[in-house]
Amino acid sequence: MNRDRRSRSTTLVFGIGFAVFASIAFFLANAGINPLRNHVLRGINPEQAPSIGMLVLFFFSAIAAFAFYEDRPPAGSSAARAQQAEDPHGAKRRQPPTSFVRNPWPRVFAVGPVWAVCGVIAAFIWHAFAKDSGTPGTVWGDLTSSPLPAIALLLGLWATANFSLALGAIADAFHRTLWAVFLIVSVLIAILAITIGVVASNILTMSPSAGLAVAAICLIITTVALIPARLFAVARARVTNRIDAAHEARLQSLLMTLAPSENLMLHFADRDNPTGQILAATNQRLLLAAPTGTGTGSARPGPVRILDQAHPGQLRGASTKFRPAGHTTSVHFRDRPDMELVGGDPSEADTFAEALTALATTGRLPQEEET
Repeated sequence: MNRDRRSRSTTLVFGIGFAVFASIAFFLANAGINPLRNHVLRGINPEQAPSIGMLVLFFFSAIAAFAFYEDRPPAGSSAARAQQAEDPHGAKRRQPPTSFVRNPWPRVFAVGPVWAVCGVIAAFIWHAFAKDSGTPGTVWGDLTSSPLPAIALLLGLWATANFSLALGAIADAFHRTLWAVFLIVSVLIAILAITIGVVASNILTMSPSAGLAVAAICLIITTVALIPARLFAVARARVTNRIDAAHEARLQSLLMTLAPSENLMLHFADRDNPTGQILAATNQRLLLAAPTGTGTGSARPGPVRILDQAHPGQLRGASTKFRPAGHTTSVHFRDRPDMELVGGDPSEADTFAEALTALATTGRLPQEEET
């Protein structure tokens, strides 16, 4: 309960923090100070201060999808419950930086309005100290004389955050199955954040009615887009959670084949293929195993049988390599052929190979050397 309360307050804390950061940019510009120049008191016009402050606010709203990144599943999610029984022998699967969008919908949809309110409050403070109070008939000039400019800024910042979260949801949905799509969309968010910040800062020179109309249309579009995008990300996460559950069942089948005094130290397998082979290291042997078949459900692979095994004293190390058949993980031995596994996450394969190489050269796994 305390963790959930802290999670909800994070949105407000970030909103205030980003408004304060934008205010620093505004007040530096308003004083004519340019910290990016060697001569601090030269090179900036105080009339640009409102646009600079607004640029920073919109920029932070545009990276909302990445702002809450933490390397664990969203609190209360099925992935979080699954992680409580996480495989201690395999490489840890890191959460993508966009995993926030899979949080309960009230927290996700609260980001836009909460950050927007913080931004509008900051704008009112700026206006009170601004050397340039703006031209009458514009959003900045009428900020304190009409409610329309404030509403326009509110809706604009809200729409920007929703747009970022919608793109983040699309990226999150593909982070396991199509990593290239995840990378492309993530880079696109970063590029659009800068572009939106620059373009949206011009809202201050628009008429209040025009600014309000544009912001309202953008808010409707981005909110409509965020709803199915988040649902898609959550649905895809359920699929990957079932895949992870199938992998856990396969691991349990492997553990059942070990001798009473035999302990599993490390293993690697293609998580996305529950019927695939497993490379494993125990305190007594190195082995290659595979399920004999699938059980009654996708998360219940059949019993595991040992395909090949070797003595730990024969181990020389391990390596990974891209081949036409797929990414291949090879375990190297003295006086006998390698054990090979095709497929699996390349980064996890590299971690497994590095650990086995360390075991062969030092007699210890990397985590044991750090303790």
